[in-house]
Amino acid sequence: MYMPQMISLLQYKQYREFLNHPATTEAEHKLQVVLLESEQCKEESKHQMIGLQAASVLQIRYCDQIHGQLAAQEDKAGRKKGTRLVGDGLPCMLTGDAFVAQVITHENAMEAEAREKEMRAKRRAEHSEELAHWKMEEIEWKERNQATRAIFKAQKAEWEAE
Repeated sequence: MYMPQMISLLQYKQYREFLNHPATTEAEHKLQVVLLESEQCKEESKHQMIGLQAASVLQIRYCDQIHGQLAAQEDKAGRKKGTRLVGDGLPCMLTGDAFVAQVITHENAMEAEAREKEMRAKRRAEHSEELAHWKMEEIEWKERNQATRAIFKAQKAEWEAE
């Protein structure tokens, strides 16, 4: 992961006092010109670094986004069931040992999948029956509770009347 580093702030005219001081000799004048050019070069370099850092951050965000999309696409592709043995369009020897072994493993996998599907259907049917039985018991339980409440209310009204 990219960790951006802090670029020192742009300091305009760090050597302002030297540049504002009037040059008394030709050598001082040349040194001031060189110092000014050096400051400009340093400033341009910092601007370029800021631009490169911004581009790098944008590229990383783009790569993260594309990485997520690619992972989702691979997950989606991985969920497809491939039942074809010879799906690449290339010729193969149908009597070769490797192909025969592949056919046997494929048939076993298909049978196992069919058994699992049958078991899921059986479990689903059993669950439905149990749920229907539970609902019937719940209805009976609610009716018993209502009858008990009705008896209680009648007894309460009789008691209050006394």
